[in-house]
Amino acid sequence: MNSPSAHLLIDEVTLTTVVRRILDSTTATLGEWQAQAIAHHVINNVTAGLQRITGIADDCSEQLSWSVILKILHLQPEDAGSIFNSSQDPTHWNYWQREALIYTSGILDNLTGDLVAPRCFAVTEPSANVVWLWLEEIQGIPGTAWPLERFGVAARHLGYLQGSYVMAQSLPSEPWLSRGWHRAWVSNIDNTALEAWREPTIWQHPLLKEIFSPTIADQVMNLWSDRHILFDAVEKAPRTLCHFDITPNNLFARHNVHGDDQTVLIDWSFVGYGVLGEDIVNLVLDSVFLLFVDGSSLITLEKLVLEGYLAGLRSAGWNGDERVVRFTYAAFAALHFGLIAGRLLKLVHNESRHSWLEQRFGRTFDEIITSRAIAITHALELADEARLLLRFL
Repeated sequence: MNSPSAHLLIDEVTLTTVVRRILDSTTATLGEWQAQAIAHHVINNVTAGLQRITGIADDCSEQLSWSVILKILHLQPEDAGSIFNSSQDPTHWNYWQREALIYTSGILDNLTGDLVAPRCFAVTEPSANVVWLWLEEIQGIPGTAWPLERFGVAARHLGYLQGSYVMAQSLPSEPWLSRGWHRAWVSNIDNTALEAWREPTIWQHPLLKEIFSPTIADQVMNLWSDRHILFDAVEKAPRTLCHFDITPNNLFARHNVHGDDQTVLIDWSFVGYGVLGEDIVNLVLDSVFLLFVDGSSLITLEKLVLEGYLAGLRSAGWNGDERVVRFTYAAFAALHFGLIAGRLLKLVHNESRHSWLEQRFGRTFDEIITSRAIAITHALELADEARLLLRFL
């Protein structure tokens, strides 16, 4: 029966269907079961909640344990203060039903054996503008606990998958796949916050003035001015299917049935058309920005990821110019993380958010800002590299 901790009206007929799919049985019946909310920080308001449901099933006089993750998606009214507002437009970068559609489309069933998505046992719609995803609970090492070398392995798995799409010259054609994800992301940036870097009395806050160079205002505004040039250039790179949110939070390492390393990638809400090199940006810089990897290891991490990704591309048969991948990585890293500088400035001056962040990350505000500053500074340096590479492409 249901536990009091489950504040959901879970239909036991549906749950029985899900459990039978988990156990690959046509006769299993529900025994005791319970649901428990999974604590998580809601960043994207498409996600309404996560539940871990566990229980026992009876099947031919045998008792079998099972578990499933219930991910709840919903369409929320727009929040003027959020950068993660959802949309009913299927081509929008944050279309609220995209993750449900990618699971039901069968596209994720065709991923390589090295990089896979969780199995989806069912997609249900309990009410208007609400969708439930019944997903495999991944047993493995979360990306938040990986050693540096494992990031290189994940990058190789990703490179092989994305290189395979390029070599096949065939991409899914579903109309709800995202398009121009990073261009849309950057279009939401408040450039008045970037302009604030030109005012020394604002940016020379005790937490910032020892971290950033006095030239940061010029770096930020030059990048803002160059954004369309960089976007036009990267869009000429080989196209592939991208996830757009490959961060340690969304990664697991496990072994497949043959005992080989396997990377599991969750949270497919942004999936769509991108280019080679675009998806490794978050794998590198978000790992530091979100404090999963120490800033002192950023260059080592970047090297491991780029080498792993290129090795994966080569194993898929892609023999293009490596400078193309290096350029797209540098350009997207600059545009995504270099232009976060405006948000960082606002955050430092918004003291009401400081204690909340400290509680979320379990670190001092100084440590949080230092890690983010390292990621932003490196992204701005990558903008210079992208400009140099642009001459050769």
